Amino acid sequence: MRILNGRYCFIFTAVALAFVGASCGKKNKGGSPIGMGQLLLPVKESAPTGLKAGSAAVTGLVAPLQFLAAPSELSTVKERLFNPGPTDFMYRLKMVDGRLAELDKRHQDSARKCVTEAPQEWKLTGLPDANGTLTGTTSFWFSCMEKLDVTNVSPTATLTVYFGRKDGQSYLAELSANPAGGDTSPTIAVLGKVDDASTKSEIWQIMVTPESTTDTAKQHSSWMYILGDKTNLNFEMAVGGSGKSSTPTDTENPVSYLGCGVRMKSSASLVYAKGRFHDAGSTVFGAGGDTCTDTEAVVCASATDLSAKDESECSNVTTFATPVLTYSQLKGTASPAAGYTLGLDIIKAKGMPTLTSFTDTVETK
Repeated sequence: MRILNGRYCFIFTAVALAFVGASCGKKNKGGSPIGMGQLLLPVKESAPTGLKAGSAAVTGLVAPLQFLAAPSELSTVKERLFNPGPTDFMYRLKMVDGRLAELDKRHQDSARKCVTEAPQEWKLTGLPDANGTLTGTTSFWFSCMEKLDVTNVSPTATLTVYFGRKDGQSYLAELSANPAGGDTSPTIAVLGKVDDASTKSEIWQIMVTPESTTDTAKQHSSWMYILGDKTNLNFEMAVGGSGKSSTPTDTENPVSYLGCGVRMKSSASLVYAKGRFHDAGSTVFGAGGDTCTDTEAVVCASATDLSAKDESECSNVTTFATPVLTYSQLKGTASPAAGYTLGLDIIKAKGMPTLTSFTDTVETK
């Protein structure tokens, strides 16, 4: 027997040494569930059945639908954004939610200091807004950060997760920064806000081309904004980018989503969309297609099978709450493109407050 910190500690045999730390020194207890909401759930519950059926995030839950009756514009949206692959944003949200669930489990196994700390504001300015300008603002509130190295790419990329809760809302950011010269891992940000009950979520997804230290003309971006409300079955999306898919490719790097800008809204039964449903440089879309100045298309369709409807039937779903995302707005008038500069600042967490690392545990005697 010996005295340790004024306490009696009994050590009987070598076998008992394993229990000394637990009996006499510091130990860590498991924490309570963090209680974060899920980004995907409101989106999955509110997105039009005819579109979300293609996403890997819901495969097996909804039977895939064909494009036979769908307007070609919505077929393009489904093919680009709701099918398995790097642009399947619903599957990406599923992966983000899964990563947070892993962190929650680690906290419950071994309590983390940051979880109980007051969240700090990360305020973003100069964002795309409903007026088609870059004057929007929004705030995220974080208390924890977890930084990982993506070691299977060269040069090594970084993946950083930030999360926190404030006033019944959960906030999450997943920032993947790929350094100059690295082109095998996306440089992308997923920023989300969702109520703790996972009924309504608001999401930004921003992707930029690999950094170039010699040719700023190749620096472009793709942006996506999503609103999901499972209570009211209201889904909205805005997509746009500044890259060109045309040749010669030595002037602009392509960034593929729906580059000339589309906004879409749906109810339980209808889908309404308006915009230019192609990438910049697609001259096959007629006059102005190469410069994104061709006439906007308007689509009204069934939410369940995407069959075309008369535009008048969508009169109740024509008012958007999403920002405007267009080629001209995100490209700007200078080089590098305005959306690229803003997106890269976000991905590199410019202005992020100093946060406690998730690796710091709570130690108690």
